[in-house]
Amino acid sequence: MQNQSNGEKSETGPSSMRSVSAWVPLLMSGAATCLLVTYLATGPHEPYMVVENGVARPDESTTARLWQLLMLLQLPLIGWFGVRWFQRDPKGTVTMIAIQALAIVAAAMPVFLLEM
Repeated sequence: MQNQSNGEKSETGPSSMRSVSAWVPLLMSGAATCLLVTYLATGPHEPYMVVENGVARPDESTTARLWQLLMLLQLPLIGWFGVRWFQRDPKGTVTMIAIQALAIVAAAMPVFLLEM
């Protein structure tokens, strides 16, 4: 076994699971879920009204826009993670991308189930 303190690589090589780029999309999914939980816990909300051509219509809230941004911005980060790590650690990369996909589904399920 090689000594890690000398800056030498371990026998197994680098792990994609320890990469910051692997965990950022998971944190974003968690933040999106926290937004939904907070929105639902604070009770009923009046819709924002937008007037277009004299007609008032409900508009999405800031929470909805932030949730959409968090969910959308995960996709290029997951792609970058996959491209960066797939050659170094294919099995770990595929596993982490599957975990990231499950996190996205888990964050999106309340929106679809509650028809928000």
